[in-house]
Amino acid sequence: MDKEEARFILKCFRPDGADADNSDFSEALRMAAADRELGEWLSKERAKDAEFSEALSRLTLPDGLREEILAGLAAERGDYPEKDEFDGSLIGALSQVAPPRELRGEILAAMERSVPTAPEASGARRHWWRFGVPLAAAAGIALAFVMSRPGNPPSGPSDVVSSAVPISHVEEAALSRLGTKFKLDLKEDDHKRLFQAIRTRGRACPEGCLPKGLSEVPGIGCMDLNVDGKPGVIVCFRRGEGDEVHMVVFKAGDVDGAKLPGGAPAAEQRGKWAVARWKEKGRVFLLFGEMEAEQLDELF
Repeated sequence: MDKEEARFILKCFRPDGADADNSDFSEALRMAAADRELGEWLSKERAKDAEFSEALSRLTLPDGLREEILAGLAAERGDYPEKDEFDGSLIGALSQVAPPRELRGEILAAMERSVPTAPEASGARRHWWRFGVPLAAAAGIALAFVMSRPGNPPSGPSDVVSSAVPISHVEEAALSRLGTKFKLDLKEDDHKRLFQAIRTRGRACPEGCLPKGLSEVPGIGCMDLNVDGKPGVIVCFRRGEGDEVHMVVFKAGDVDGAKLPGGAPAAEQRGKWAVARWKEKGRVFLLFGEMEAEQLDELF
């Protein structure tokens, strides 16, 4: 074993001494004890590992992080082919995941015991596979975590795909898309031509269910919005210069909107956005505007 091989092996040495009896680790440790340069390098590596582990233990995960990540994934679904069933199933499964409270602590504890690196390029060592075990274990944990739910272990795709997307997921996905510089799939101001194009694309159309305050407002265009594999559309309207409202439309069977009102909704404030939700004629609607909730209510 030369110095570079010893350095590579020692990068994977667990601080708790669990690898001390392994022959490769023992030989590398003896070299570090005899070689001053290698010994100083190992000391610095262990110090950096300890600092990194300590820094991670001080992290506090912000409230709502999981929801923001899922919303971002859902918003990105608009860029994938509609028939990509695997992606839809995966995002649907993720939306049902409730991480156990103790998971973060267990991950940090594991990181203190192991520092994974890439397998040795030469592949000549007897125990090269040991160095990939932490990575493989992490992948296995992630897969098992995603594919299991408390009290209802999945046996196939039908077990992990929810029959209806929570209305909160649709709202977060829409706000995520509208909060960035988006590009319309179609630009059209005439309602008739705009709604015909939406129907042609196989999306739920708002025709016949527009709030009275939008019936005479010219359109801007539309863009597809897929959430957890369910197809919807965002229709944009311009009330005046710099004054836009955006209507999200999904089929009622694709969105969990059982508690939505059937008549005129009451708008709520979400930061700078006012949001209204309702259900009508087999469709679920959300209306967004950068305004006060009272102003959005005036459209109904």
